[in-house]
Amino acid sequence: MKISEVLSNPVRFRIVQYLQMKGDATTKQISEELDDIPVPTLYRHINRLLSEGLLVVKDEKKIRGTVERTIALNEEAWSSQVNGNIGDVAYQFFMSLYDSFREYGSKEDADPIRDKLSMRTVMVRMSDEAFDSFIQEYKDLLSRYQDSQEGRLRSISFVSAPVIKEVE
Repeated sequence: MKISEVLSNPVRFRIVQYLQMKGDATTKQISEELDDIPVPTLYRHINRLLSEGLLVVKDEKKIRGTVERTIALNEEAWSSQVNGNIGDVAYQFFMSLYDSFREYGSKEDADPIRDKLSMRTVMVRMSDEAFDSFIQEYKDLLSRYQDSQEGRLRSISFVSAPVIKEVE
């Protein structure tokens, strides 16, 4: 399965996003977090990602007659596919965001101010080491809020890209 196919499916996209933030999780944990997705649908997509090699089983435990799997992204598989298809991957990522904004904008009661809709671009200069530290701090910050059951569910996306042409 090409990464563009993974990212074009909203269920698979959300599974991947969840695992990117958590690192690894049991299928039950994913099901509890993505509780608006029917369990059979979620498990079908997880199994498809596993069979395609884009997810890996890190651990299996027998619990009351069933096997609980801990799964994670197969970083090697993702890296090899992304490197050759960065344009397709970016396109699918941005199209999924576009679809979310389009769907939101079509609602009769859409109110960007009330709903705290936000889009920002900031350019910064930092070394690779400083950027690695920034990414870790960003992950730590998001993880503080990710398990909260309070408030509204919000989608936060992060994009980092090198500036091709320096701005004067």
